[in-house]
Amino acid sequence: MNNQHREMPGAGVAFFEEEKKSEKGPDFKGFIVLEMDYKSGEKLKFAVWQRPTSKGTTLLSFKEDNWTKRKKQEEREAYQAEVVEVTPAYKKPRVDSRIAFDNDDVPF
Repeated sequence: MNNQHREMPGAGVAFFEEEKKSEKGPDFKGFIVLEMDYKSGEKLKFAVWQRPTSKGTTLLSFKEDNWTKRKKQEEREAYQAEVVEVTPAYKKPRVDSRIAFDNDDVPF
């Protein structure tokens, strides 16, 4: 297959199935190289363009539409960078200023 499509993250193609194995088979087959991780149940959004091939057939060119997902991830990372961890008062060592320690008083 003479594929002029460059494989790159967030993009893919689907080619017209000229010889379908059955009437219920797909009209196009292809792939998309994912740029981001997805969880089960999360929607993968993409855009599609119809393009002619050098053989005169049609292919569908896909682009992963992850603008919203990327924006949310950047906001989450920015928030986490701003978060300052605070030690609770009950975990801080208590120092009583009324007690003075003098190493000369230690018998050993």
